[in-house]
Amino acid sequence: MLLAGHLAKVQGLKGEFLLHAVMDEPERLDGMAGLVLAPPEVDLESAEPASPARPVKLRSFRWHQDRPCLAFAEVPDRTAAEALKGWALWMPESEATLEEGESFRHQWIGCDVFIGGRKVGEVLRLDPGPAGYDMVVMRDLRPGRTGQRDIPYIKAWWTLDFEHRRLDLDPPEGLLDVNQV
Repeated sequence: MLLAGHLAKVQGLKGEFLLHAVMDEPERLDGMAGLVLAPPEVDLESAEPASPARPVKLRSFRWHQDRPCLAFAEVPDRTAAEALKGWALWMPESEATLEEGESFRHQWIGCDVFIGGRKVGEVLRLDPGPAGYDMVVMRDLRPGRTGQRDIPYIKAWWTLDFEHRRLDLDPPEGLLDVNQV
């Protein structure tokens, strides 16, 4: 599943929510099957939905002051909605569309990282970075090294082969040793 957004605030008396969307086109949610609500601490990216997560069907979708506003058939009014404020809205990965060269974050996890044909690490996760770049968090597997290295995803540095779970990195000299004493 993919995170579509978080239910930011209850709007009005009919159980509508303002959505803090993390997807590019939240209007695509309208009519989408397979939506799931889950508490914010539950990660459905790699796990199947289980209680307390619950499937939902969109009852309405509209824009309110440039923000998505939606309601679910299973949430009849404001009283029922209040208990779900802050919950995450998940959508099936099959409903997402990727442009050429794009990937899902979960595709990176567990991939081997190579520099010059030599394995140097394994991807633990991708984190949003402060300068707008995602940070590739890599377990350092070089001899005599331990810990993690944060490497910015700058397209020119990376060659991606998700089918073979291989990422080739051509970083500037010293990048992996920037935090070494």
